[in-house]
Amino acid sequence: MVAQRLIIAGPSANAGKTALACAVVAAAPGSQALKITRFHRESHCPVHGVDEQGDDNCDGCDPVPAGYELVSDETILRTPGKDTDRLAIAGAKPVLWLRAAPHVFRYALAAAMQAFDPERPLVIEGNSAATLPDFHGKVVLVWPQRTRGVKASVLPALKRTDVLVLVEHEDAPLRRIPNTLRSALARAGLPQSALPEARWLPADWWQEGSGESGTAGARLAVELAAEMGWVKSPWGQTQKM
Repeated sequence: MVAQRLIIAGPSANAGKTALACAVVAAAPGSQALKITRFHRESHCPVHGVDEQGDDNCDGCDPVPAGYELVSDETILRTPGKDTDRLAIAGAKPVLWLRAAPHVFRYALAAAMQAFDPERPLVIEGNSAATLPDFHGKVVLVWPQRTRGVKASVLPALKRTDVLVLVEHEDAPLRRIPNTLRSALARAGLPQSALPEARWLPADWWQEGSGESGTAGARLAVELAAEMGWVKSPWGQTQKM
């Protein structure tokens, strides 16, 4: 049976995880989507304190429920601009949001899987799913040249990366391995050769109306969906599951 889970991970907030997840959802009719957030104390938050917009981009410091919650309330999920709303606009149905504390994450993720159809494509956005070696899925690691720090949760994903997507920056040399990625590999005790050959995206690939750049993102999404067996190859021909 073809694996139905695509896990999209990244080093930090604003790395392009949700943009790529939305592109894959749009490329694969019948997709489902799960957004994952793990709780943390604000003093240890990878978003707060990184830059002046941190408060506007953090969901992990919200009041903590008892262990975990699987959010299905449309009034929350469809908040304009929220990652879950973007996934829904891209065509995912259902879209759910898992919020879990680290000590119950394995149980919480297993419970969340019960809400999805195992025969339909499932796009998972969040590093945490890649931290469990026995949680099956294809791991896509998207890494821009410049990041807002590097979350510790991405280190286990380095060991499971099936597809490496590097994003250029207009002020950086082309085809340069990001320094933050080199440092993360060192922290994980991995050589660069442990990662697959990189696929590159231009700096503004995620922006609507960005011409060739936007096309590059759409093409990559179709390639990923085709590799999962969710759509037909070659480019542009799709097939419902």
